[in-house]
Amino acid sequence: MFFKFLICSGLAAAVNLMTGYLLYAVMGFNDPVEYAASVAVAFVMGMAVSFILNRAYTYDPSGRHPKEEVRDFFLVSVVGLGLTTLSAYLFLTGFHWASADQWGLPVAPEATAHIMAVGFTAFYSFFAHRHVSFRPAKLDKPLI
Repeated sequence: MFFKFLICSGLAAAVNLMTGYLLYAVMGFNDPVEYAASVAVAFVMGMAVSFILNRAYTYDPSGRHPKEEVRDFFLVSVVGLGLTTLSAYLFLTGFHWASADQWGLPVAPEATAHIMAVGFTAFYSFFAHRHVSFRPAKLDKPLI
């Protein structure tokens, strides 16, 4: 199941990055406000793809209304975004041993920190979506 999650979420990340690139690099939405809006739109596009793919292929049907799943998926994703941002910052500023140039790799320290943060957050996202976003519906009738 985790492998399916990584594939679905990896495709969603690709949509996120391609959408952002299209908006700020190709279409020129690159002043500070436009860039921030481009990144936000790209995040939402990637999140939508992640929801659709993970709902269809990774997790068992929950029996809950899709609106509830979308709401919970969004909340889990926003927390994941915060975790990714914070951990990328901490990896970049606090763990200099983790930078690629220390190992002779041709990757910018920012990219290394970002990759590590995404990997770190993947575990949170998998379990949070499993137990929050796509949790089974509760029984409508009491057992007694």
